[in-house]
Amino acid sequence: MNPLLKHMNERQQKAIQQTDGPLLILAGAGSGKTRVVTHRIAYLIEEMNVAPWNILAITFTNKAAREMKERTSTLTPDGENVWISTFHSMCVSILRRHIDLLGYEKNFAILDDADQISLLKQILKDLNIDPKKMPPKYFLARISEAKNDLLMPEDITAEPFMADSLKRVYESYQTVLKNHNRLDFDDLLMLTVGLFKENPDVLEYYQQKFKYIHVDEYQDTNHTQYQIVKLLAGNHRNICVVGDSDQSIYSWRGADITNILNFEKDYEDATVIKLEQNYRSTQNILDAANDVISNNPVGYEKHLFSELGKGSKICTKQNFSAGSEVEYVASKIKHLVNAGTSHDDMVILYRTNSQSRLFEQHFMKQNIPYRLVGGLSYFKRQEIKDLVAFLRLITNTSDDFSFDRIVNVPARGIGRTTVGKLTTLALEMNASKLDVLPRLAKDSQGGIASKLFHFHRIIIELKEKMNQLSLPDFIDLVLEETDYVPFLKAEATIESRSRLENLEEFKTMAATFEKDQLADIIELEEMEISPDEMTTHQKLEILLTDIALQTDVTDADKEGEKVTLMTIHSAKGLEFDTVFLVGFEEGLFPLHAAIEEGPEAVEEERRLAYVAITRAKKQLYLTHAKSRMHLGHQNYNKVSRFLGEIKAERLDCQDHQVSSFSNGFTKPPSLPTKPKKQTVAPKVSAVSLSGDKTFKNGDKVSHDTWGDGVVVSADGKTVTIAFSAEHGIKKLMAGHPAIKARS
Repeated sequence: MNPLLKHMNERQQKAIQQTDGPLLILAGAGSGKTRVVTHRIAYLIEEMNVAPWNILAITFTNKAAREMKERTSTLTPDGENVWISTFHSMCVSILRRHIDLLGYEKNFAILDDADQISLLKQILKDLNIDPKKMPPKYFLARISEAKNDLLMPEDITAEPFMADSLKRVYESYQTVLKNHNRLDFDDLLMLTVGLFKENPDVLEYYQQKFKYIHVDEYQDTNHTQYQIVKLLAGNHRNICVVGDSDQSIYSWRGADITNILNFEKDYEDATVIKLEQNYRSTQNILDAANDVISNNPVGYEKHLFSELGKGSKICTKQNFSAGSEVEYVASKIKHLVNAGTSHDDMVILYRTNSQSRLFEQHFMKQNIPYRLVGGLSYFKRQEIKDLVAFLRLITNTSDDFSFDRIVNVPARGIGRTTVGKLTTLALEMNASKLDVLPRLAKDSQGGIASKLFHFHRIIIELKEKMNQLSLPDFIDLVLEETDYVPFLKAEATIESRSRLENLEEFKTMAATFEKDQLADIIELEEMEISPDEMTTHQKLEILLTDIALQTDVTDADKEGEKVTLMTIHSAKGLEFDTVFLVGFEEGLFPLHAAIEEGPEAVEEERRLAYVAITRAKKQLYLTHAKSRMHLGHQNYNKVSRFLGEIKAERLDCQDHQVSSFSNGFTKPPSLPTKPKKQTVAPKVSAVSLSGDKTFKNGDKVSHDTWGDGVVVSADGKTVTIAFSAEHGIKKLMAGHPAIKARS
């Protein structure tokens, strides 16, 4: 047998030897796809006598490209001469040779993110567009979407999602780029497509050069990348794409799952080979993944199997709250470590970045070593540091360090020159910068004076209102009055939505602190005051001190074993002996936004669950909470529909209390269920109203907007009413005129 085919299963061997014509390799999780691709390239060189420079392999990351290059080079000496790169790197090389045909100079430069934002800021200023209503990042995201769909400014007039202002900004943006011989990263792909279509001779050259083409992670290609591949393969048609429709989880950044689903339509003579043997996980884990993904109507049917044995059942745990979920995971980690498991072999996976906060806090206190992957530590994130700076300045107007951080956040036209004048004046008057700000404003002219007065008024008025509100409500007010949340909402990008989630988590943390932790701190420090007697100012000072103690924990020990914390998206391609998949609840996983968006969004959430489950090699824990605080309010969530899709025989539910499933919000995952439509869990939301009506538990009421409901709790001032499933549970002031008693 050819050495390149040794230790390969039958389907892997077939994929390596199928060298002519279109080939789709459907590679299930853990099926050794990179090994197959590298051996296939080596087979082409060693057995088929294909020149290495006639072979192209495209990956999505530089790391993956380097790994593929190294593996190929160990299999054949000519592996170094194979063109293996990312899409963007390949396009840069092509454009360096031919971009003059498009009217650019060959020595073009590439803009980074900061350059793009700076340019868009100037364009908005020139076009007299308010950056607070439509921030630069909003336009950057929309322009990127247009380019990924191969739309130039003149092509988008009929598109309903493209406002007139977007077209004008896009036109100006492209004009400036071309005049300065600059490209952004999306241009690299879009201009390559344009180059090929406008210059058939250039396209023919690369079609002849790349006689054998390989594309990894084909399910993650966008429309522009799809066009590049289709054009390059248009002659010889020896195109091999590798991917898994069940792992398509990046639609939010332009990935189009139909590229892989329609491969057989694009190439009617295509061969399809399924790699279904998994070399990573035990069979019970794979069966659970198969159970979940089988509920998606779209995708190639596969059934992962393993020869590593049945393995342990999946441990499910329903917790009372998010806090008890963290305590449960921590206790399991300690137990596993005591039994000989390395911290390095364990990972905690969550749907949203904001979920890391509770784990970070608890692990610091419990001395559990951890590493955070795919993002900054919660308290080091920009939006959290900004919010903390606002709160510190409000509680202590002499805090010049906090003042410097947020005086122009979000941008309010108070630049470095003005801050420099404030610094000088503060030193002269031996006062804080906030205190001398009105003095500088009086001495200033024009718009800067009003901007300085406005900022001063914001801080002072917030300080005056502080003790009139609860801690989470005051934080909410700070974020609104400083324009921080409105600014992020206006950006309307993936990044801004993530930052908003982190700020929401901060409010949840503040509510938990006020409710549960403050009393413990008072007792520990022997303060002669009760939590109820404390002002919000006093509570906030203690909270900020507590945060400082957490953020001051150093990372001195860079080495050593650590538990990994990461989002599921960040975990794609990785594997761990033990996986804790936390927050397995409706509204969190799948997200509320996906449920509201519709079936296709939920299907992608299900693919994400499939990816998460298949990261586990030996042991998988699925945890969820009966209640979870969100935006300062306690929400009662159903268990994730994805847990209900896993057959009972795969699960070990010994950690559940039988009575915990009688609360009306969850169902025992130990019962076999068929996929069925589930409703969104009711949300508790606070409505700021006034009045003096009184109600008692059980009273039947009606509301002008939300219809009939039943009072579930009342304290004389506020009333909590359960409406229909559509409207959920609402908390209102008792005297609201829209509430009426009914018989």
